[in-house]
Amino acid sequence: MKYLTVLVLVIAQLHSFAQLNKITDLSLSNVSTASVDRLGNFYFVLPSGAMQKYDPDGNLLDEVKDGVVPLTLLEPWNPLKVFTYSNKNRVIKHWDHHLALLEEKPLEPSLSITPQLVCPANEIHKAWILDVADFTIKKVNLETNQIEIDAPIPLQWATDDSNYVFMREYQNRIFLINKNKGILMLNMLGKFITSIEIKGLEFFNFMGEELCYRNGNDILLLDLFTGATRKAASLDNSEKIMTSIITDERLVLVRPDKVEIYALKVGR
Repeated sequence: MKYLTVLVLVIAQLHSFAQLNKITDLSLSNVSTASVDRLGNFYFVLPSGAMQKYDPDGNLLDEVKDGVVPLTLLEPWNPLKVFTYSNKNRVIKHWDHHLALLEEKPLEPSLSITPQLVCPANEIHKAWILDVADFTIKKVNLETNQIEIDAPIPLQWATDDSNYVFMREYQNRIFLINKNKGILMLNMLGKFITSIEIKGLEFFNFMGEELCYRNGNDILLLDLFTGATRKAASLDNSEKIMTSIITDERLVLVRPDKVEIYALKVGR
């Protein structure tokens, strides 16, 4: 596997972009956090503290009515449990996929001074921490409370105006969103690979070997191995979109007053 050292933005002009056919609108207001699991089910956290899980057609599957907020990061990718973290109380929780609480535990203070973000690693009992006290990324063992990797992030991404809102391990890489700067990609030792300069982004997700994100009206897919970026769809109105999620069959747009679910076939 060769890591990208330079991001090559090659927008593949398809003969015609995917046509968006709306499936449904969900009457969900002011969704604070949204995500998707590997089966294509969608998760939404509401101001009341509720978390709801919907299937790809917008049917409610499960719900926990309160106790989820304050919430900083939601990660439902693991097929056995949903991971949540709050940097307000520095508590990690695990929920089963019917959204019943399995366990909760405070993050050990010795692991980090100011743990802005915590996300699961692809190893049992391990996690990644972004410590904004010294702008380091740490891989830790949550069972033994040992730090295994402690690396500084690039200086240009370690500034006082940084606003880190999301982190994810995927394909042996670490991805972070700085809302004021864009997406930062690191290797498993915390070393810089590449970045995407885009302001205002709050979420991205993955589909196979592609990173999926929105830039203005464009839904873009970045190939993690070639660096090529292609446009999967173009929106008519991207104003007031808070979060977008793309899967191989759906596009979800989270707006302040509703959630829109579209059918979307993404070809190659």
